[in-house]
Amino acid sequence: MSTFINTFTGSAKEFTRLRSLVAAALLIALHTVMSFFLSIQVTPSLRISVSFLANVVTGYLFGPIMGFVCGGLGDIIQFIIKPVGPFFPGWTLNAALAGFIYGCFFYGKSPKTVQLKVSQEDAFSKNPGKVMRVLDITSIAAVCLSIISWFGLPFLQIIDKTTKEVKFKGTAFDAVIKLSTQGSFDSASVLAIILMICSILALVGIIVKITPVTTALQVIAGFIAILSVYTDKKTTTPLTGFIVIVLMAFVYGVLQLVKLMRRHTIDVGFMMRCIIALTVDTLLVNVFLGTEWCHIMYGKGFAFYFTTRFVKNMVQLPINIILVYYVLGFMKTIKNKVVNGV
Repeated sequence: MSTFINTFTGSAKEFTRLRSLVAAALLIALHTVMSFFLSIQVTPSLRISVSFLANVVTGYLFGPIMGFVCGGLGDIIQFIIKPVGPFFPGWTLNAALAGFIYGCFFYGKSPKTVQLKVSQEDAFSKNPGKVMRVLDITSIAAVCLSIISWFGLPFLQIIDKTTKEVKFKGTAFDAVIKLSTQGSFDSASVLAIILMICSILALVGIIVKITPVTTALQVIAGFIAILSVYTDKKTTTPLTGFIVIVLMAFVYGVLQLVKLMRRHTIDVGFMMRCIIALTVDTLLVNVFLGTEWCHIMYGKGFAFYFTTRFVKNMVQLPINIILVYYVLGFMKTIKNKVVNGV
């Protein structure tokens, strides 16, 4: 209980430190910039943004009270600079609550990295090195199957909403060829490029041993693909190639995650903290409160918005968890070197 109270008292004291106020102001500015420039419009109805990470870092550095204030101020400043529709205080409350939640869970907390020796990797295996090789070989096979499917299996079918004409049907390779000949992006070509780049990086990651990064990229690419097809389900139909490519991305992610956990290069306890924090934020703020604000603003029933918002947010949840885990690990390094002089 005392630790929980200290979280709030420590966060309140951050307002008395000039360095904290300056850093918080910079993070608010960073959040605004990221919301405008660091977002990806995958499809007309799917926009992926990482601006929430600035609020996560604010909560990590300065706690729940400053996180609440900075989250609300950031939303107001963003509306002043680039208003989209009328101002509604519910969305400002959502941003402030998100900052509060991040501060409660992450204030002063960061992932630990413990690298064990090869002989300590697995007490239950007589040859832990062989287990790791099997995991890598299986991961390579999954990525190779994904690349083969990219060239050889039907990927997506896209139908025009108005005319019901089939605008595209073919492999992921066909989608890229169509892009090069017509010079215009569509959901099929964007997804094909994203998935191929991540597959190639996954192979490179195993070779040069940067699998934490490539694992995150593969899983993120898989969720982006699923979400984009879901949001365009009236016009876009996934075919065999799409299913195989996305499935292999998750197989790769699971295998490499098992490898990282066996080597203890992932702090399982902190990963669980990220899962709980982001799940609370997603369900409470984005799904329930966000749906209620849409219901109030636009007049349609709560259930009308709930299903779509729930699916979108739950599909994006694993992406956010992975991003938060690695961003806070990076921030721990920066904090030790810059702030603490380590």
